[in-house]
Amino acid sequence: MLEYECYSFSRLFLNSNLEFFFILGVNNSDNFDELWDGRNIEVIGYTVIYIDSETNEQKNFIYLIDYDNKKYDDAIKYTKKFIEQMSLSDKLSDTENFKIINTEVYSRVVSEPYKDFIKAVVKNEIPEFILDL
Repeated sequence: MLEYECYSFSRLFLNSNLEFFFILGVNNSDNFDELWDGRNIEVIGYTVIYIDSETNEQKNFIYLIDYDNKKYDDAIKYTKKFIEQMSLSDKLSDTENFKIINTEVYSRVVSEPYKDFIKAVVKNEIPEFILDL
């Protein structure tokens, strides 16, 4: 079972109503030499923060890639803290609602248009027009 030493987040997409990030797990810090620090950075999921235009509420989604034998408790905890810091809303209640979903979509490299990749991850959870705003 692979555990991660720390987590990092990399933004792929931003518009006025939506932010999409990769959730990255960092591990294997002991496996290094003079040319490489030994860390493996692996995409373990995605997080989406978006403002619902009808209710004006922030919705937070955590998509975790469905690997066998992976523990995601720490990843979820740190992703929630990250979302609180990156919140698009001033309301405290908006930073406390999360929907955690498993996904089979995996990619380390995404080329434009990013919207197609985001649609594959979020499926029907977010209205399609949000990506076009």
